[in-house]
Amino acid sequence: MKNVLLGVVALFWMQFAWGEAPLPGPDDVIIEVHTGDTLGDLAREQMDVPSRWRDVANYNLLPDPNLIEPGQQLRVKRAWLKSQPGSLKVEAVTGDATANGKALKAGDLIPAGARVLTTQGGALRLRMPDTSLVNMLEQTELKVEKLEQRADGVLSSLLRVVTGQIDAFKAKHALGMADLSVAGRNATIGIRGTHFRVRQDGVVTFTEVEEGTVAFDATQTPVVLALNAREGSVANGRDAAQVIPLLSEPVYPELPAVFDTPYIEWMMGELEGAQRYVGELSQNEEFSAQLVSVRSDGKTIRLNELPNGRYWLKLRAVDSHGLQGMEGKIGFEVNVPPRQFAMTKVYVSGKQLQLRWVGRKQSVSYQVQVAPSQNFQHLLLDAKTAENWIDMPRPQSGRYFLRVRQIFAGGQVGAWDVPMMFDAP
Repeated sequence: MKNVLLGVVALFWMQFAWGEAPLPGPDDVIIEVHTGDTLGDLAREQMDVPSRWRDVANYNLLPDPNLIEPGQQLRVKRAWLKSQPGSLKVEAVTGDATANGKALKAGDLIPAGARVLTTQGGALRLRMPDTSLVNMLEQTELKVEKLEQRADGVLSSLLRVVTGQIDAFKAKHALGMADLSVAGRNATIGIRGTHFRVRQDGVVTFTEVEEGTVAFDATQTPVVLALNAREGSVANGRDAAQVIPLLSEPVYPELPAVFDTPYIEWMMGELEGAQRYVGELSQNEEFSAQLVSVRSDGKTIRLNELPNGRYWLKLRAVDSHGLQGMEGKIGFEVNVPPRQFAMTKVYVSGKQLQLRWVGRKQSVSYQVQVAPSQNFQHLLLDAKTAENWIDMPRPQSGRYFLRVRQIFAGGQVGAWDVPMMFDAP
């Protein structure tokens, strides 16, 4: 009986040893054996744990794990491969930004575990190992909680938005090749090949999808929401999240191609549901450098003291939920002639204001106008003075514009200078 049993076992082992290994599955990676390789070496160099050689031997039906030959192809599950820590590369910095308290500059690498901060007026453009792009806007804190890349190129990453906003463009890859999750306080967002935004404002997590699809896993919500293009959601940790249609692209009025004033202002066109507008300003169409945050005053957009040059502006309408809608962008040029005068000081004395500017020797006197808008249609002051200063009744607190022109001997007048803005306290 014992001999019969041994024969059965031997027959089973021979069938196992001589059987052909199954074809690779969708989650398999092929490793080719080279001269001098051993299964132990491959496990130590490429697997998550050195003892993984046993799993590889069993998975490939190897009769003798010590006998592998050059050119032999071994099937390995992706999950067994060793992961290497990745990093985010800084492509552009606007204003002040730090990682773990150290000031950042273009070209720096940010490792996993880092705490990244942008200050007011600051912004960062970060490139991920899979070429995805993450824009950190001003006053944002981001924790790089996970950033791992396996030997087969698969990237797994988790970014946590503590506060502020990121605007990201996730590169498209095959399923499972570059997983990215972005976490807020009350939701985790799974992303593949899409353009999306995540914002954390206090306890509320906002997500908006411009293109593609994301999975929105919010607390107090029994199912994971699929957010498609032109959809968003809000997670406050109290109410169940819902799919909310985003507002359409903003409606820009007809604007001049070139502005000849340093104080640019316009009213946005009608868009149902729009409460206000937010966006970014850059000097290139890709918004890859010098991002400046823009916030409207209701539906009024103001851009002050821009240096001469070409600009691109992208804006998004904000709805009653606080969700930012689809973005729309425009390009324009600023070309302001050089100023002849420059305001030096605004003095307040009781019910009077004194306005001072840099004078010109050839002037006999000056004509001065003050108005609440730079079209000077409703004048608060229209006077002449022989000094490079003038007193006027103190107006209500607010923003005002001053313009000056020279009066020469014989009464000839020069052209009005570029308006100067000042604030009356």
